[in-house]
Amino acid sequence: MTTPSTRVAIRAASTVDAEAIAELHLASWQAAYRGIVSDEFLDGITLESRVVRWRRALSPSESPLTETIVAMDGETVVGVCSSGPRRHPDADGVGEVYSLHVETASWRRGIGKLLLDDTLQRLAVRGFTGAVLWVLRDNWNARQFYEAQGWQGTGEEMVEDRSGYAIPESRYAITLAP
Repeated sequence: MTTPSTRVAIRAASTVDAEAIAELHLASWQAAYRGIVSDEFLDGITLESRVVRWRRALSPSESPLTETIVAMDGETVVGVCSSGPRRHPDADGVGEVYSLHVETASWRRGIGKLLLDDTLQRLAVRGFTGAVLWVLRDNWNARQFYEAQGWQGTGEEMVEDRSGYAIPESRYAITLAP
């Protein structure tokens, strides 16, 4: 892994970033998940659907508890990470990393680690004592990345239905420093 450019900065995302984030998100999925999930599923994801999703996620009125940050290399969004309270009814004190994506040209440059570290600090400041995330079960690159950052697999798995496609996922957890 190389170190990120000194120009890379982390900042809060806003609705004006929705299109750039959607483009990055779609390209990241296309590259990282090809061979893990069906090509038909990946090829059916549209940029328009991603833009709508990110506009909603970045809207304070629609997603008031979600916090999204971006990694900027100059004026270009090169990574995104969203987090908030765990999406589970009995998860008091536990935050969740909802998504982490880095543009493919910036993989293995330390940007994912910068985003994840910043996100975990933000969750701790919000009072969360732990965090979880879900990763595609067969995405070994992502699993190795999270494990190298101190995350541990919990053994919990689920199969998410995404538009009729079964996507097996595994849960990871980490304790947050106060």
